Amino acid sequence: MSLYQKLLTISGDLVEILPEFVLVALMLMILLTDLFFAPKERFIQILVLVGLLLEFYLLVNQFLLADSPTYAFFRMITVDSQSVFWKMIFALLTSIVVIISPLRLVRHKGAEYYLLIVGILLGANFLVMSSNLLMLYFSLEVISITSYIITTFSFNRSSAEASIKYLLFGAVASAIMLYGISLLYALTGTLDFGSQAFIDALLSAKLLPLIVSSVLLMAGFLFKIAAVPFHVWAPDVYTSAPTPVVSFFSTVPKLAGVAIFMKIILTLNLFGQSPINWSTMMAIVAMLTIMIGNFSALWQSNIKRLLAYSSIAQGGFLLAGFAALSQSAYANILFYACVYAIANIGVFVIIQYFERKEQIFEVGEYTGLIKKYPFMCLLLTILLISLTGLPPTAGFTAKLLIFTSIWESFDYTNNQWLFYLLIFGLINTVISLFYYLKVPYYMIFKPFRSDLRPNQILFGLENYLGGLLVLAVLLFFFNPNWLMGLINSINFAF
Repeated sequence: MSLYQKLLTISGDLVEILPEFVLVALMLMILLTDLFFAPKERFIQILVLVGLLLEFYLLVNQFLLADSPTYAFFRMITVDSQSVFWKMIFALLTSIVVIISPLRLVRHKGAEYYLLIVGILLGANFLVMSSNLLMLYFSLEVISITSYIITTFSFNRSSAEASIKYLLFGAVASAIMLYGISLLYALTGTLDFGSQAFIDALLSAKLLPLIVSSVLLMAGFLFKIAAVPFHVWAPDVYTSAPTPVVSFFSTVPKLAGVAIFMKIILTLNLFGQSPINWSTMMAIVAMLTIMIGNFSALWQSNIKRLLAYSSIAQGGFLLAGFAALSQSAYANILFYACVYAIANIGVFVIIQYFERKEQIFEVGEYTGLIKKYPFMCLLLTILLISLTGLPPTAGFTAKLLIFTSIWESFDYTNNQWLFYLLIFGLINTVISLFYYLKVPYYMIFKPFRSDLRPNQILFGLENYLGGLLVLAVLLFFFNPNWLMGLINSINFAF
């Protein structure tokens, strides 16, 4: 193929990444607007929201037309219903983060803040579309580098220290992953992990180099999901970074890692022909992640640090779904990811509200808050119940679906590790009650603090936003088919 033909092919593929062009144009507009006009922070915030709304509109149209996978840029990316659905979720979550970002956080740094947020979103979009290991690595690095920078936006020593730790752990995970990619390239002769040539080469590869390269490749994904053993960065980053940034880290980059992990596991499993027992490996990693996340959360007094370990445990439950290795399990993982994202970002919306109104950061400082903020405390309680996995919230339905997938896979394969994972997951769901319900216990049952004025109800953006998120959590419990029907229309092949 001549250079002209290659350029012609590339130009024809540009339409497939039209939503990403909107994000790039938005980043340029933010930069130029701040450089030449020095607008108020509110203007840039509205500009970003308009850009995200336009991107979401294009994604909806793309989802409706995504009947079969479309390969673009010489199979560097794949545009299909699965990747577009993930991108729609990312756009909605990013919009919420932009809405709850207080002006005091981005004062004098508003353009840089929103530029980094959109940059992470752009990296997440390309990551879920990746069908080439080089594109996958590049997208992960875009997310990681921008994340390291935005972690420092508390502008204090603690956030700078957390950012350095984040960078060091990220660099190690990235280097390990890159070495794994190089080994896989040596084994297969191609970086296109969705191609038949890649699958055939892995089928004929020797066991030891296959195990080594596959395990090294997993490092980058486990880092993004904050799974064991690459979870150590999360508590310090969650505690030190601004709350809107933490809410963003716990949803968009995490779910982007989950999304691409689906494709990688499907490939490395070689459609059930792999000599590596990926089901057992995923079960062990999931159990370790759930255990470390849950038991560490039990001893935390800082609310954001507690949620950091909670996020690690939730990542373990997402990985538990991968152990089932089935089409229905992937659909259930997607349902779980959606419900987790709604509940988790809702919790951070309300936590930031209390931080802003009362300057409280410790669990013990939530004492008696229900007498002053009954509505917000009720919303926070429902969202925490959903993260626990109890009815009548969608969190119960999500965990039930994950456990059902594990049981069905155990019944089919008779893999004892899946049975251990199922029992372990049920026990840890009970254990999570002790730290998730610690906050409602302080809010409702502890004596009212004398420095709080009772019966003061403040209405604001967080009230309505939190109310909508809680409504979604409740509706998806009473009628999960609204979300599951949409997910079932997705083709998980690529």
